[in-house]
Amino acid sequence: MNIFNNGLLNESDLICFFQKNRIKRNEIFSLLIKPYWSSLYSRCMYRINDRSSIDDVVQDVLLRIYQALPKYFHKGMFKTWIYTIADNVCYSHLAKKMRYNKKNISINNIELVSHYSLVNIDDKIDMDILLDELSYSEQEIIDLRFYQDLTLLEISDILCITISACKMRLYRALKLLHDILFRKRISE
Repeated sequence: MNIFNNGLLNESDLICFFQKNRIKRNEIFSLLIKPYWSSLYSRCMYRINDRSSIDDVVQDVLLRIYQALPKYFHKGMFKTWIYTIADNVCYSHLAKKMRYNKKNISINNIELVSHYSLVNIDDKIDMDILLDELSYSEQEIIDLRFYQDLTLLEISDILCITISACKMRLYRALKLLHDILFRKRISE
């Protein structure tokens, strides 16, 4: 008798069975993720907005869920837990992509953008230098708001903080950026 097809196990039963039975983990994991598969995929696609790397990101999300599931403790909804993992993986992907893009700016790339004035290019370079002086969490919130063009509600979801905490963190990061810029302009 196959216990998975008769509908006797609910989500929490499947999680417990996954944690206790190492032999059938793959089959149990498939049953757990199946109801969330399309919404998980859509959520990741919405977060990273990159069709070329979506499959890799979703695979990483599934791998992280699979690895973390043995330690999962039933405090909240399973759906919230897997979406939090998905958001964190997506944000890590975006952060890696942003670091890669910043490191690969060369003078040849700048010369190709001939329609920008020299002042605008200098401002862009200054902004990258200024951002490097901020902490990771400050860079993170500025990147999400201004480079990724996300709303405060979306940012608060990604960072797992309240909207008021998100507003305050953004305000402090912008104030610090302003202070650094002001000090740089005075010293020039």
